Amino acid sequence: MQTRPLRRARRYAAPRAFTLIELLVVIAIMGILISILLPTMAGARNAAKATLDLSNLRSLGQGLEMYASEEQSFPALRLPRGEVHESTGRPRARWHWALGDYVGRPYSPRGAEEYDDFLNGRNPTPRLDNRVFMDPSHHLEDFMGTGGDIEALRNGSYGYNYQYLGNSRNEGPDGGFANYPVRESKIFFASETISFADSLGNQNRRLEGGLRQHAYTLDPPRLDTEHNSAQSFAQSDGKSPADARHLGRANVAFLDGHATPMTLEEMGYVVEDRENNIVANDAGDNRLWNGMNADKDATR
Repeated sequence: MQTRPLRRARRYAAPRAFTLIELLVVIAIMGILISILLPTMAGARNAAKATLDLSNLRSLGQGLEMYASEEQSFPALRLPRGEVHESTGRPRARWHWALGDYVGRPYSPRGAEEYDDFLNGRNPTPRLDNRVFMDPSHHLEDFMGTGGDIEALRNGSYGYNYQYLGNSRNEGPDGGFANYPVRESKIFFASETISFADSLGNQNRRLEGGLRQHAYTLDPPRLDTEHNSAQSFAQSDGKSPADARHLGRANVAFLDGHATPMTLEEMGYVVEDRENNIVANDAGDNRLWNGMNADKDATR
């Protein structure tokens, strides 16, 4: 009888474990990859925020364009005493409310107490509810303060070229306004005239406490110190220039509705401290601010 040859049992090698050196090499490679990818991811996030910020400013610029077309003039930095925003009843409303009729209201009172404060002007709006007025690179708490220097609408993300478009500050003892109202006919080059931009706030206070105090204003390179109360209101705290917070550029909206990133120098400023975006007082070129596309001596 023929017998089958015996098969040898297969021998399976036990799985080989990583050595300590191999594990350390893998960990090192992973660390290198993470160190390469993290800045890229952070850069992508920052770029996305800058893009959304630019979109916000484009919306504000287009809202201003619609307002000016309908009213034949530009809104006040802040309504004079005794005047109220027509559609909401807000007294002494800042420019946000004029644009709110086109891009959505900046703030919505919650409850009877807030609404009563709103109508009586007792609260200068302690938060922003509409994200079109918010730079997404700012922290949410910057817009949710309940008092003091962090009240949000006054100290938010974007400033208005009030000096040439709606300087409703009193000029002197006669009670006249520095430059208000400003008719559309006074602007000859809408596509070369800044309307809004990322705003730093009073630059001296910005250095001291990191707050965007009065950032709803946007001061040009040269202030009208004769008619603007600028020496007491702005320059004592530092002027409120644009803020080049997006990769060394500020996002800027123009009166024809377009928006673009610009360096501070391209906007006409003379930069004294680039790290903190601090600019010189009353120095530079107002060509892109005055509606004339020419740097005139007059600042209004």
